[in-house]
Amino acid sequence: MRVIIFDSNRKRLADAVKHAKKLGMDVTAVSKADRVKKTLMHGTYDLLILDDAAVTLISALKKFDTTIPIIVMAEADAHLNYQKLFQNGVAGLIVRPYTAHSFRQVVRKAIAQRQNVLDNLQTVTSLKRKIRELSTLSEIVQAINSSLKPEEILETIMAKAADLIKAEGWSVLLLDYETRELVFKAAAGEAGKKLLGMRLKIGQGVAGWSARHGQSLIVPDVSKDPRFYSGIDAKTKFVTKSILCVPMRSKNKIIGVVEVVNKSDGEPFTNDDLDIFENLVAHVTIALENAAIYRKMEEASLIDDLTKLYNLRYCNQYLDKFLAERKSEFGIVSLIFLDIDFFKLVDDNFGHLVGSETLRRVGERLRRTVRKDDVLVRYGGDEYIVILPNTDKQTATAIAERIRKEISREPFFTFDNQKFSISVTLGVATYPEDAKTRDELIGKADKAMYDGKLSGRDKVVVA
Repeated sequence: MRVIIFDSNRKRLADAVKHAKKLGMDVTAVSKADRVKKTLMHGTYDLLILDDAAVTLISALKKFDTTIPIIVMAEADAHLNYQKLFQNGVAGLIVRPYTAHSFRQVVRKAIAQRQNVLDNLQTVTSLKRKIRELSTLSEIVQAINSSLKPEEILETIMAKAADLIKAEGWSVLLLDYETRELVFKAAAGEAGKKLLGMRLKIGQGVAGWSARHGQSLIVPDVSKDPRFYSGIDAKTKFVTKSILCVPMRSKNKIIGVVEVVNKSDGEPFTNDDLDIFENLVAHVTIALENAAIYRKMEEASLIDDLTKLYNLRYCNQYLDKFLAERKSEFGIVSLIFLDIDFFKLVDDNFGHLVGSETLRRVGERLRRTVRKDDVLVRYGGDEYIVILPNTDKQTATAIAERIRKEISREPFFTFDNQKFSISVTLGVATYPEDAKTRDELIGKADKAMYDGKLSGRDKVVVA
């Protein structure tokens, strides 16, 4: 407890200093009134004890520091305006001659008053911070709930979360269920871009521990925590000092982890930080769940129920987007239109269930024949489309021939193991060589296929 004691009378000053030091105070003694304010300006003090000769300074001293309590020392017969003194915030009066007990009582009362003021200020500051945090959280929640795209949700978190907890770095790691690894999907801060795509095993590092145990975690000093994994820092050249980590839980399953590193002010993360952060992560998780549900519904509307290939709606969307994006770049796309030869005989001879199973198996053979970026579509009935982005007509024709051979290479079977064979006829067309629009491209490939039907079937015909 630091105190300034002023008295122009050196004997009285020494006596007051002696009593203050007995109370364990760190005392700065001042014998000139004009030195009181200067001394206060150059340090942090908890109490002022002033001789009544300095009462004219009280208003100025209070303006400089409204929280510091002031005690006035005066003779019993001093002519003081006590009402004005206390209106100006004087915390106590020591009347000379005084005893050690009376000195101690007045000082302790003033110190208790100061502590109450500081506590109240801290409470007000804490409430203001909490209101600010909740307001920011509300803005973030509104922003993430306005999107159904996971990428946009994660970008929003990275852009706005820094307003919530000031830190040097943020990252979102989502669980890859196939590899059982956490993948950095979004990151902000000095090492942000370097982190993207990096992986942690479940249990590895603080984030891996949080994911394995499903528990939030504050690590104030990573150098003293054996769970910290330094490999990420080594790759990014970033120095992690402290971490706040919260798992993302969906229906009792961990789907990822959100991590904050190095609080900007150098202080460790607090439980208040953790509370507000857990609230944020809960909303992020819900937003990602909603986005995943929407994505599944959207995908379902673009998938053929029987073959699990894309349907005509997706085909049209894909081609429209491709042609719009490539028009200025002189991009090309080829399209194969194929139809099963004499498919009606399969239905007539073996029934519609076998017919449906055959359509499904044709889709499977298409999948194992085409390339990774090619798009497979069930156009309708026994007709299929293969979209070949950035593929010239010669390559598309070779792929079509490979499809024709693959589908007829092995027999198909009925449910009682009767064998039967089928063949397909395929037409090939290329944008912009053969067509300028989506419908024209499909139409040209369809016509080429129809020409193949008329000329014998089981062949590839080029527009």
